[in-house]
Amino acid sequence: MDLDQEQVYSEVQELFRKGLVIIVGSGASSALGLPGMTDLAAHLRENVPNEITARSLSCLPQWTPISELLEQGQGLEDALADGVSSDELADLIAEQIATCISGKEMHAMEKILREAEPPAFSRIFQHVLRTTECVDVITTNYDRLIEAQAARVGIGVDSMFYGHTVGKFDPEQSRKSMLRLDNQVGRRRVTSIRKTPHIRLSKPHGSLDWLTYNGEHFRSDLAIPGARRIVAPGGNKYRQGYEMPFDQQRERANAAIDAADALLFVGYGFNDDHLQTHIRERIQKVPSVILSRTITQSAREYLSISPVALGVEADRVNDAHTHVVKGDGEATLDSPIWNLNRLVEEVLGK
Repeated sequence: MDLDQEQVYSEVQELFRKGLVIIVGSGASSALGLPGMTDLAAHLRENVPNEITARSLSCLPQWTPISELLEQGQGLEDALADGVSSDELADLIAEQIATCISGKEMHAMEKILREAEPPAFSRIFQHVLRTTECVDVITTNYDRLIEAQAARVGIGVDSMFYGHTVGKFDPEQSRKSMLRLDNQVGRRRVTSIRKTPHIRLSKPHGSLDWLTYNGEHFRSDLAIPGARRIVAPGGNKYRQGYEMPFDQQRERANAAIDAADALLFVGYGFNDDHLQTHIRERIQKVPSVILSRTITQSAREYLSISPVALGVEADRVNDAHTHVVKGDGEATLDSPIWNLNRLVEEVLGK
């Protein structure tokens, strides 16, 4: 069964409603100039040995075979899968990944805040929050681009951290900060508590601004003391995902997926063990869109098990066109709505 443009546009429009959960992967950040896995691998190969030597660390024998695998062209995730056996090396890798991303993140932040029109996610949040008080956003990225796009249009973020200059991990206070008093004027003045429209952001792999110091977890853009809290690719990823504060972030993300009435995946590769079981079950039941420049093989497997999921990617011959697939149907559209900005403009009219 072939698809037509009207049907595709209609199905995408129906997705943006109460109960939508948005899952954001590295492809969304790469589109704004942040480094991908290949760039991170090159940065680690260049900088990790120097840091080991400069700090007189003992983990060089662990790093050498990893570096050799990367030099041979093996992917970063696979190269790190079995070789990171010490916290010393894991912490150094996480630190260097954060350093590599941070430099590019600032340029992306400037672009988000400088451009005349709000970016795509800003407009999506505004659109969905017209009909609901909260939308769940889950990202496996370490950067703060989602937070910046929410801030661009004055939308609050419940991140499980409470505070400003230095925020402390406190899910309850973070949730309460999204509440407001609503005074209704009349003969009998009534005061009620309502939620400020906001996004509930879950980051199961951590964030560039998360640190742990003296057993407590903080969020800050300042260079405060502490160990960087991101789950780096590789064999430690699964174990670290069950530590604080990642475990509560993961649990909230999975609960959101389980309760979702619709799913939108943006630049997500479907390669995360912490989320996949819940995604696999839910994507078969609710309307879903997988949006990416190139849909990964893992993502195609999820499309194949869902009768209601729509895959939207760049046409392989001409990226000014879009290839769409749903079940055994497909279509080529003469507009690049695989690009999130174009989809927001043309399909949502925002």
